[in-house]
Amino acid sequence: MLWHVKDGPVRFNDLARMIGGASKKMITERLRQLENQGLVRREVCDTAPITVVYEISDFGRTALGFLDELRKWSEGLPRSLTAEKR
Repeated sequence: MLWHVKDGPVRFNDLARMIGGASKKMITERLRQLENQGLVRREVCDTAPITVVYEISDFGRTALGFLDELRKWSEGLPRSLTAEKR
C-alpha cells in the first residue's frame, strides 16, 4: 500500500482498484494500521460525496528504499517460485 501512495494522495476506491483481489474491509483495516503507525496520512475532503484520500507520510517514505530493494529481489526469483499453484 505504501508503494501505491508514494507519488501523492490516492482516493480509497482508486487504491482498492490498484491493489485488486483484496476486500475493501481488508484494505480499510490495513490502512488504519498504517495510519496508526504513522506511515500514511488520511484526509477527509470536504466534497459531495465525501472523499477520503491517503498519502504517505515522511516517516513512511523512510521505508521506500527497503521496499524497492524487496521488489527487485522478488522480481529475480525463479519463475517456479512465483508462479501460482493450481
